[in-house]
Amino acid sequence: MAACLKAKTARPDIWCALGTWSRLSVVSRLSAYVRGFELDLNERACDCPDQPVLLDERLQMDRRTFTRISAGTLLCAPPLLQARQPKRVAVIGAGSAGLSAAYHLLKSGVDVQIFEATARWGGRVKRLSGFSDVPLDLGAEWIHDEPTILGRIIGEGETDLGVQTIAYSPQTFQLWHKDRLKDFNLLKHAYEEVKFLDTTWYGFFERFVLPRLAEKIEYNAAASHIGADGTGISVHLVDGRTWDADKVVVTVPLPVLQRGYLSFSSDLTPPDLAELQNIDFGSGFKVFMKFKERFYPDVLLVGSRQSGLADSWASILFYDAAFGKPTRQNILGLFTVSEGTLPRADMDDRALVDDVLFELTDVFGTVARESFIDGVVQNWTQAPYIMGSYSMTNYSDLSVRDILAPVKGRVFFAGEALGEDAQSTVQGAAFSAINVVDQLIAT
Repeated sequence: MAACLKAKTARPDIWCALGTWSRLSVVSRLSAYVRGFELDLNERACDCPDQPVLLDERLQMDRRTFTRISAGTLLCAPPLLQARQPKRVAVIGAGSAGLSAAYHLLKSGVDVQIFEATARWGGRVKRLSGFSDVPLDLGAEWIHDEPTILGRIIGEGETDLGVQTIAYSPQTFQLWHKDRLKDFNLLKHAYEEVKFLDTTWYGFFERFVLPRLAEKIEYNAAASHIGADGTGISVHLVDGRTWDADKVVVTVPLPVLQRGYLSFSSDLTPPDLAELQNIDFGSGFKVFMKFKERFYPDVLLVGSRQSGLADSWASILFYDAAFGKPTRQNILGLFTVSEGTLPRADMDDRALVDDVLFELTDVFGTVARESFIDGVVQNWTQAPYIMGSYSMTNYSDLSVRDILAPVKGRVFFAGEALGEDAQSTVQGAAFSAINVVDQLIAT
């Protein structure tokens, strides 16, 4: 029987912020490639009719291939419908989905106001500048698709918009387990991604999206309630102000809805909103560390071979954050997510860096501590109005799309959780917003 590797199937509608196997975390995807590779080196594809192709002639299964196929179901790429008459739309949240929704609404001639709860735009897209001589992504980092996906996000078709990217194909892999460090270089034959060369996801939105929206964003303006106002809606802010509109697009992370930070009047409440409690929203953080010398591989996986190859959301991934980028600095990244609680996510930033440095010293010896220069943490679990990494397993009998279906043609939802096969990716969030714009204008 041909080797047939299945993605996580807790529910058929599930996943990834942010691609091919958007259901799986970075470590799980890496592991999945190896399992397919190891099961039968002569296999080039899965012949199971109900499963996606796993390995091409280069024995690769990257997220980009699957996203290009699956995105057609999410975004068929017709020109956006033109508004027949001006509409006033409120957008809640200035992350990838909120910015994309507002951008395309404005292009269609719709008056828009974005309400952002924090003091900055971007949501889980965030840039670290000044730490190294290249900008780093504190949030979403990998593109998970061909660079031409960038043009589609802003409605320009299949084009990379002149943005330079790199083929992210790590060559050295190691596994740390039970105080032993082992080479795991088989992975270099099976994994390939795309990353930005000298910019970030934040830089992409800053260059191509924000200029049209800069005056449309109100910061420190957390919405607390969406109420009915005649045939329209009324956005109630925590500071007591209200803003009336014809429609609203809600793009907040799932925890904001799960914890009731944003409520709805009875006639505008999604009937199955309680089902959101059955969707996991992971804990997660990223760490970047600068060293005087490089002592680490391109990728270091932490845990047993079996746990590393398991279909799991849990990821502890160290990686060379400077790989392929125009810098000679030694920058090590750590990406950690989990469906459950992460003890490190409860630490303050300094304690977390110290704990990671202790672990690296345990793995590589005193060279880690002796060459350490500085470290930076982005703890998404502690970030207000985000409270975690991204949506994970859906244990509900309903899809996220069904749970967050439009309400009475007035309340619409977008975000990475609604990205379908591109769930938890930046483009998944953006495409869900573009779909919403089409629906909103058509109603």
